[in-house]
Amino acid sequence: MMMFFYFTLNRNMKSNFVSLFIVFMLGILPYSQPSFATICKVNNCENFPIVTEIAGIYFPLSLMQKRQNLKPTNDNYYIYHWQPIKKNMSPYVVMLPSSGGITQGSAETYHRYSQKLLKLGFGVVIVDIFQNSGVEKGTVSRGPLASMAALSALKYIKENFSEFSNGKFGVLGESRGGMTVLSLASEAIRKNHLYKNVNTWFDAGVAFYPSCGEQELTMPVQIFIGDLDEWVSADGCKSWLSSASELVSQGKLNINIYAGVHHLFNRETNADLTLSNSQSHDLGGRASLYNKDADLDSENKMLSFFSSHLLDSQNHSSK
Repeated sequence: MMMFFYFTLNRNMKSNFVSLFIVFMLGILPYSQPSFATICKVNNCENFPIVTEIAGIYFPLSLMQKRQNLKPTNDNYYIYHWQPIKKNMSPYVVMLPSSGGITQGSAETYHRYSQKLLKLGFGVVIVDIFQNSGVEKGTVSRGPLASMAALSALKYIKENFSEFSNGKFGVLGESRGGMTVLSLASEAIRKNHLYKNVNTWFDAGVAFYPSCGEQELTMPVQIFIGDLDEWVSADGCKSWLSSASELVSQGKLNINIYAGVHHLFNRETNADLTLSNSQSHDLGGRASLYNKDADLDSENKMLSFFSSHLLDSQNHSSK
């Protein structure tokens, strides 16, 4: 019989023993695959994420059983948490996976983003929506499941790590995780009775290759998508951009459409074909293609976007 372990680490534990313990636990926990410890070993991380089990505060997963015919086994989520380096000055960014969950490719990309955000003065939380809940991958876009997971993580950080935070929060997602970002940024969600008890919201959002639709925004949003995306058509984003001159002028909407770029353009792993500047892999008959230029450009713009909207002006100017 396989033994199952999980743990919650105190945020003030900073000894070498704790670091080794984290590495050990990350290596054996079934829900931590692909292991961030493995990625850190390859990339010589200066720190490791703390793995914590948090409650689905606002909207228990068990309610999804009736609403969406899902059969969750647990109302909790696991998060990967990197504490910010400085206290009282740091915004947080919450990252959401696509409908495929945390794969090796998304883990490597999110780890890369996390390390660069940490150096800029952010704290980072990656929400693992699927592993502990029993909800099958591919269902993340159903109802408020992913939105509530993100808001639960935000509430947990605000209540337990307030001494680190400057009170500002960003959210980032890929594909259906990106669609969740747009949902969290909409005026409509705040009028939905399911969210009536939510009193802490995000301040800025970044969505990679989401499905776009025209909507009113309650926070600044930045979008990245390729015009050859076969999983999520860029047409919706193009249409929204052409009719959203007011949102653009207000600085609430920034849409970047990359010519000749496909889905998952920011993931190098799981590629079957290597081209001159790209790597390609086919998923379900629809191409996904890594593009180095789009990857680097979107990463730099994402970091600049979060810095300008979430970092305190004094802290931002010192970077």
